[in-house]
Amino acid sequence: REKGRFTLERCAEDCGVEDYIDLTLPRLAMRLFLDHRRVFEETYDFFMLEKTESLRTLLGRQPVPCEPTAERIERFKVELSRALRRESHGPQLLVEVAPPHPEKWMAVIPHETYVRPDHEFDEQSEITTRERRPVYEMVLIYFPETGVLKLRAGRGRKKIERAAAVFATEILGQDAFFFEEGQVVNFAPLLDPGFSFAREPSDSFEWARPTKIGFCHRAHPGVTYEIHRKDQYVGAPDVLGILNANGIALSEIEIRSLSIRFKFQKSARDTRTVDLAVPNRSSLDETDRDRYIESVLVRWGLIDHAANDHLARVGLAG
Repeated sequence: REKGRFTLERCAEDCGVEDYIDLTLPRLAMRLFLDHRRVFEETYDFFMLEKTESLRTLLGRQPVPCEPTAERIERFKVELSRALRRESHGPQLLVEVAPPHPEKWMAVIPHETYVRPDHEFDEQSEITTRERRPVYEMVLIYFPETGVLKLRAGRGRKKIERAAAVFATEILGQDAFFFEEGQVVNFAPLLDPGFSFAREPSDSFEWARPTKIGFCHRAHPGVTYEIHRKDQYVGAPDVLGILNANGIALSEIEIRSLSIRFKFQKSARDTRTVDLAVPNRSSLDETDRDRYIESVLVRWGLIDHAANDHLARVGLAG
């Protein structure tokens, strides 16, 4: 996968693979798999964690180191299980801490979810119903230098809040209200008449265009509208241009979500569409390319200035 290019190339460089730049991604992956199996497997697990999408961003009160002992991790496991039980999840839970990383502390937390009916054939070929608790993998990524927490916990705001609170108290030794869901996504810069999705000479993308917008018209509160533009031929208007052509000014609406397609230079089909929604949702993951895209969004101001100091210092600027 193109998303894994940076990860594979870093791995190859560390392993001393000659001429790795000239290998296709499948050949490079196979070379590492055959000649450096242990490193490949560790790198693969790390990549699978980093490419987790739709992480919720929470802002800590201040940067706090994160070097939890085994006892703290065990308390975190116990208290998180109790918190999830209040959301009707099952008691079974694991905390799988990722290998140490210089910038972030990461963990995958498989846990039982709601009881659901399941159908199966029994030994007499009769369909029977049994109840089971499917396993969901929560992903938690914390940046000690900035106090930013990125979390994928599934549906439910209470679940997000409780997971963040338990992490703050049991892992970081802070109070339960250490993290907050700030207004990370900010569409106000779009109201600036001089705003454009401009690239700088050092940028690696060719162009960026908004392809879908969700909004509420201030004259019709409570009604959500959506415009989706799939055509990307030269000269095709983007969704903001369609709004303007229909006489709808951005000052008349409240933008709730926006999708932006980035076109990169590798090939004609090498694109990445990023979905943003207020207050703090995005489809970005933690791979190098998405972190680069996030740095561009910070530069444009679509990542709120209040979060800029946090996010820009998490290795995004560059």
